[in-house]
Amino acid sequence: MLLSGKLNKIRTFALLLIFLGVGVMYIGFLAPSWMPLFFALGILFVMGSVGIYFWVGILSTQSLPVTCPECGKPTKVLGRKDQCMHCKAILSVDPKDAPENKKEEPLS
Repeated sequence: MLLSGKLNKIRTFALLLIFLGVGVMYIGFLAPSWMPLFFALGILFVMGSVGIYFWVGILSTQSLPVTCPECGKPTKVLGRKDQCMHCKAILSVDPKDAPENKKEEPLS
């Protein structure tokens, strides 16, 4: 559930960059002679994460909001194909990628 949908995958990557940046800054405390380098590197990771979050926010406003046919919850589709953020169902904007309707056989 954590990595469903393209937007959530990018957000998860940005969150990992924040943790990585804080971890790199923490390593700076363990090596006092290298502290300025580790702090600068950690700040670069955190600032990169802020840039990614900003970019994802812009992508999120431009993505197509839809209601998932599987779970009925609102989600956003980025690109032609994406996953539902809630149930991981494959969603498509392109009609040729739409799942085929199953024909029900009549009961005898």
